Amino acid sequence: MYMTFNFFLIIIVIILLYIYICENYSNINKSIDIVISRYNENLEWLKEINEEKFNIIVYNKGINDNFIKLPNMTIINLDNVGRESHTYLYHIINNYNNLADITIFLPGSCDMQHKYNKMKKLLNFINLKNKAILIYDFKYENVKNVLYNFTIENYQGTNQQNKEINPEFKLELSEIRPYGKWFKHYFNDIIIQHITYCSIFSVDKKDILQHSKEYYENLIKQLNNSSNSEAIHYFERSWEAVFYPMNNTLFFPLS
Repeated sequence: MYMTFNFFLIIIVIILLYIYICENYSNINKSIDIVISRYNENLEWLKEINEEKFNIIVYNKGINDNFIKLPNMTIINLDNVGRESHTYLYHIINNYNNLADITIFLPGSCDMQHKYNKMKKLLNFINLKNKAILIYDFKYENVKNVLYNFTIENYQGTNQQNKEINPEFKLELSEIRPYGKWFKHYFNDIIIQHITYCSIFSVDKKDILQHSKEYYENLIKQLNNSSNSEAIHYFERSWEAVFYPMNNTLFFPLS
């Protein structure tokens, strides 16, 4: 009886040790993509990133390619529609069966101080935890309810490099507005609590793939026709909803 108990105890220990080693090995060897939505930025801030750790994909929506080039960088030219919201969804749709374990989404304007600080904090967390992180600016009991009546008709990008070639500020209004109605149409009555402004965040592959490719294809439709639309600002407040529930992505406050 005593030997039998010890035998089973040893087996359990071996199994737990095997699971621990497998989980930690997979964590160490996670693939990480950085997806950048670029318009007219020079992307010089990429010099501050340890490029060997990441696979960098730049979606260029500008009229030039005057930006830093790195050895491990892939450049894909896209029409200038939908800003970074369109870019992120486009990447998911076109790489649905080949996504990295962690995808980091960044705008090209990360050289602006507040964006740079958020981006660096995001990358530091990923280096430390080896997990996808969503760093949130605000946490509410229910984002849809708090921002229900939010609308925006005019907005000009804050990056000076971009404003030099595109000073437009009038937005194409969303077919469904205000924000609360738009949210309910696309995400029903799910409750999200976190908002990440500037569209700087990362997502675990599992959280992306829990939704079908068709789901993302439906979302991107509203971003295909304009370079400056109200829906972009709705998405900026709703990334947690897009990938809901984010069971494999960690949440941390910005401050």
